[in-house]
Amino acid sequence: MSYAVSVQTTTATIASYARKMTQSSRPGVEIILHNHSAGKAYTTFDEITGRVNITSSHNVRFDEIRITLEGTTKTFIDNLPTTGTTSRKVAYHNWLKLPMPIRDTDYPQPRVLESGRTYTFPFNFNIPAQLLPRACSHSVAADHVHQAHLQLPPSMGDREVSQHDDLSPEMTRISYAIKAKVIRYREEDEKEAVLVEGLKKLCVVPAVVEAPPLSIVDGNRDYVLSKTKLLKKGVFSGKLGRITVSADQTNAIILPSPASPSTSPATTMATLNIRFEPHDVTFEPPKLGSLTTKIKAITFYNVIPAQALPCTFFVTALDEATRGIYHTSIPLSSRRVTSVAWTKHEPEVTDTRRDSDSSTNSSYSSDRVLSPVQESAVYYTATVLVPITLPSSKTWIPTFHSCTVSRIYTLDISLTIHTPGAGVPASSASLHLPVQIAAAGNQTQRLELTASEAAAELARVDEFFAPRMLEIPSEEFLENSVLRPAASIAPATTTPDLPPRYENFFSQTRAVVNPKRR
Repeated sequence: MSYAVSVQTTTATIASYARKMTQSSRPGVEIILHNHSAGKAYTTFDEITGRVNITSSHNVRFDEIRITLEGTTKTFIDNLPTTGTTSRKVAYHNWLKLPMPIRDTDYPQPRVLESGRTYTFPFNFNIPAQLLPRACSHSVAADHVHQAHLQLPPSMGDREVSQHDDLSPEMTRISYAIKAKVIRYREEDEKEAVLVEGLKKLCVVPAVVEAPPLSIVDGNRDYVLSKTKLLKKGVFSGKLGRITVSADQTNAIILPSPASPSTSPATTMATLNIRFEPHDVTFEPPKLGSLTTKIKAITFYNVIPAQALPCTFFVTALDEATRGIYHTSIPLSSRRVTSVAWTKHEPEVTDTRRDSDSSTNSSYSSDRVLSPVQESAVYYTATVLVPITLPSSKTWIPTFHSCTVSRIYTLDISLTIHTPGAGVPASSASLHLPVQIAAAGNQTQRLELTASEAAAELARVDEFFAPRMLEIPSEEFLENSVLRPAASIAPATTTPDLPPRYENFFSQTRAVVNPKRR
């Protein structure tokens, strides 16, 4: 062993020993949750209770114990500049911070953590329904974007609290945690110095209500709700006809409440409508083949606040320095639909009655001359029900939009179509439908009021029913009200509406109101 290596090893050993001695002299923080188990998920309005145990190996003076429920988002983007070195941009957003009040009487007097003694501080939090307005203080393109950013996002990208993969990239992480800090204010500048801190991570899946269907404009490349194909009878043959496959937006897939005893997977149903228009009335509809479905999870992340709801259709190369998109697909099912029955629709012929005035003088003329009118050509229709079930091998999080991270889902449906002609390859029609994943939560459960909240409610009720003294107005306030003239008798040269001050109404059309008249 060389001398240089020995010196480095000795220095590292001394540094490690000093670090261990410093850490052992600090107080220890232990966060214990009541009724908690590994993998447990919390949702909106759930109560989180527990205690913080603080133990010190020697006497430590402190000023404050701070216990908070916090929610944070961390994103980063790696860029490759022209120099060849990779640079990373990181964004950190602390959008939730609920403090647990601690009374002065709960602190030891004096505020010194004695050696070998354990101090216990209980806490009680409730998952809020939404964030405070200051959580999203940046400029947005519309009010609905601000409202979406004030909804609680789900836990995301942390395998310590999730049992399975939640389809998130490593560039995003949304965390909830109970944090406890022992703080002392420095004498020279009164700034906070954290003596020791601890945290307990939580898995939170907030309640998300089902949103109305999206308004999809023509030309949107993200979603395809209808696809039309021209079919041929053979390689050198003529046309067989035209087939159109379409589907409406499905209902949301609703995740059950974490407290629900049901183990059934979340499901929804898509309806596939197929229409075949033959080139000739003698042609039969083609045979349908396989039907495959998969769900695609799309995660948008950025290092600057998003001013609009993200969409891959509008992402350009200019956004690559501050925004990223992560796609991943999960196959759902694959089955054959060859037994689907077609329904034939014949042309409808209606009788029209010719008016008697238009009839000729011929003896064969009459007001009941009938003429056939063809309303449509022959076509065939078929309907296929497509059940959608989320596999339990993944952790599914609701659709959401926050300031720096968003998650949306699309449902991809592919139908294979076989033509009767030889040598013609099978055609396929693919649809891309928007699908929302919502969460039931515990919104039907009403929170119990604490003692202080119940006292405040009772005080407001007593104030509402308190007796009031009513008296007749004095003479100076009688018979001086005026009525605004009706529109029909208003002068031609009217002025704009004025503030509701009596002296600003038109004096030439005043009408005195006697309050004694009934």
